[in-house]
Amino acid sequence: MSKRLYVVEDDLFFAQRVRAAAARLEVPVEGLSPAAARSRAWQPAEVVVLQATLRPDQQLDLVGELARRQPAPVVVAVTGHLETALRQRLKAAGAVLAAHSAMDRVLARALALSDGGADAPPNHQA
Repeated sequence: MSKRLYVVEDDLFFAQRVRAAAARLEVPVEGLSPAAARSRAWQPAEVVVLQATLRPDQQLDLVGELARRQPAPVVVAVTGHLETALRQRLKAAGAVLAAHSAMDRVLARALALSDGGADAPPNHQA
């Protein structure tokens, strides 16, 4: 089953960057609000990406909520390289981490468009 990509649209510029990455990867992307992400019935073959540096405590809560869902989507949290403490907290909450500069590569792996690696999502069963 092919995976589906969603972007939490709480920042216009970030959402545009994700849409551009999705176009380069040739995958459709759907935007949703944080509230819609919380209320959605997720499937394991779905990937949701969010910018974690925007209101980090709220984004961390959202990551934790989504990662605890049964079934849970793959959650990709995008940060800067130097945000070490935030990155550690996001990973502990269940997110796959991506730096802004490596977002395309991490999304490709999360969507199973390329092979795994250190930043690959956990093995989700469909």
